[in-house]
Order: sequence, then structure tokens, then C-alpha cells
Amino acid sequence: VSGAAAPAAARAATTAPAAGAPPARVDRSPVRMRDFRAVLIGTSTGGPVALQKVLTALPANFPLPLLLVQHMPASFTPAFAQRLDSLCAIRVKEAADGDVLQPGLALLAPGGLQMVVESRGGQQRVRIVESEAGQHYRPCVDVTFKSAAPVFGGQVLAIIMTGMGADGREGVRALKQLGAKVWAQDEESCVVYGMPAAVAEAGLADRILPLSQIGPLMANGV
Repeated sequence: VSGAAAPAAARAATTAPAAGAPPARVDRSPVRMRDFRAVLIGTSTGGPVALQKVLTALPANFPLPLLLVQHMPASFTPAFAQRLDSLCAIRVKEAADGDVLQPGLALLAPGGLQMVVESRGGQQRVRIVESEAGQHYRPCVDVTFKSAAPVFGGQVLAIIMTGMGADGREGVRALKQLGAKVWAQDEESCVVYGMPAAVAEAGLADRILPLSQIGPLMANGV
């Protein structure tokens, strides 16, 4: 499973502090969830535990829809969504084609497929589609995030958490160009500091946060 902890040696090599790594950003401006229309979260290795930590901190009256993209095989995502739903005050489900985005509902991208956002008839929905040639990750953070850009513009909170590689960086870039706020998990609290590092090193992160602060900051902004 993608969310399993990396072997110690691999983790040490991947998470060793990089020369010239950007310092954690301190952005003390108020966080108001109602300034946004959606929260998008992308993660990979170490993600199941990180998602549980964040989502269990949110109240049942969380005012925004959430879209979750976790690198995970198709055989695992239904049970993972059910487990999160049983633990969280918000609702969590594996996304199905045509699901309408709703406040306090987190839709988890199904494994092996892609989740994209569209606006139709005044409602925002997800479409679950097959991957195109060259899309290595299934689901792919970049695919979902890029699809959200024309739907929500800059009214998005995009969060990239623990994971190997750089998936999410280009999706975040598309959102950031429209004014979205971007949070990246810090190196110390990541299982693998790959995806958040790619975002931070590209200068796209508004805040670089320990995992323990992400959920409470969101909850306090309700």
C-alpha cells in the first residue's frame, strides 16, 4: 500500500535535510475557511495516517467540500474511505462519477482512476475517468488540482502532504497563479519529504506546517 511507512534507510535518504532547503514560512494572517470554495489535499507515502490526523480534527459543520487524492490501489480506497468516515465528524466517501460537492463532505479519489472537477447547472461535481497516456499516478494529484482551477479559480486551499516524488506541484502551480492559498507539510513531520518539498522548493507554499497544525488551523478557521 502506498501509505505504508518507507523502509528506514530509504526514509533517511529521502528526508535528509537538503542543502539550501527553504525555511518554514511563518504566515500569521487569519485563516478563514469561508474565503475558499473547496479544500484540495494531495498525498502519497504516509498519507493515510496524515489524512486521518487532519480530517479527524475537523468539525461536523466544516463549511467546505474536500477533495482527497491519495496514491493508493483500487482495492484499498473503498475500505480507506469507510474507515475515515467512521472516525471523522465530517462525512468521507470514495468518490463516484457525478457526486456533487457538498460542505462537510470529503470525496476520496478511487484508486486506479482519475478524479476531475466540473461545474454543471450551477453545481460542482466530480467525474471519475480513465487515465490518459502518460499519467503515471492513478489517481494523480496534478490531474485533480488542475481540473479545479477553472472551476474555483483562486478560491481554493490546496494542501500537499507527505509523499514521494513531485505529484501535485504543477497542479498547485495552476491554482496558485489564480490566487489560491497553498500549504505544504514540513519535512520533520513527513514520512517522505518529496511532494511537499517539490512545492516548497518551487516557491509555491504560503505556509509550511507540521502535520499536527494543519487540521487545527482548518478547524479554527470555521
